[in-house]
Amino acid sequence: MFLFTHIEKCAGTSFNEILSLTYPRYIHITKNKYGGNEKRNDLTDVQFKKILRFYPSGIGGHSVRPYLEFLPKAKRITFLREPIARYISQYNHLKDTGWVHSIDEFFKNEFYYDFITKKIAGENDYKNAELLLAYFHFIGNTNEYNKSLNYLQDVLNIKLIGKSEQKNQRKHNTNYLKYSDLSESQKLKVEENNKNDIKLYENFVLKNNQLNNYSDKINFKEPSALRVKLIRKLNKYKKEKIINPIRLV
Repeated sequence: MFLFTHIEKCAGTSFNEILSLTYPRYIHITKNKYGGNEKRNDLTDVQFKKILRFYPSGIGGHSVRPYLEFLPKAKRITFLREPIARYISQYNHLKDTGWVHSIDEFFKNEFYYDFITKKIAGENDYKNAELLLAYFHFIGNTNEYNKSLNYLQDVLNIKLIGKSEQKNQRKHNTNYLKYSDLSESQKLKVEENNKNDIKLYENFVLKNNQLNNYSDKINFKEPSALRVKLIRKLNKYKKEKIINPIRLV
């Protein structure tokens, strides 16, 4: 059984679909009664044990956090994204949904500082995040998504099943802020707010040359229309009959 930690704005929506199509017994952990990406939405020990009764081939989602001590350390997988791009993407998402109104307002919210580090370690602790990531079976690079998927197939020794396009891509993004739009002082603020994330990305992605051995042309199996239809029904069943009764209590 593998554990997938979905870090926000790191292509996890697309990857979740691939995992569902490849592993029918993959269970995607959706939000609890609180929702959001705070610690109170984390998977609990009791919930984890209840899910294991269904013999999942894998468990994944935002709430599957590496700092949860009851989770096994074997076969942990995740994707990391270049931190500055991820931070700006998160700002655009929050602005688009009305949670923030300006980049300077976003800069002041410490909840989003070193977001990757905190989602790995539970706090803004680089050393602890580094120790936890060292256990990971696979760390993909969102910025080299296709290469990462080809690499993962070797890691898991399986032919992934999925569609080529990435999900959750914003189609009407002409008005979205880009890093290049920022002033020099704002760019420095972005770097300061993500200094630990930048170090993690450098050490666990940029210094790892494994992806150089893989093609950027995706090499997995396209699903049949019937498989897509059946998996959608199965995912709906798992959410309504397994996850919601466990999580929404």
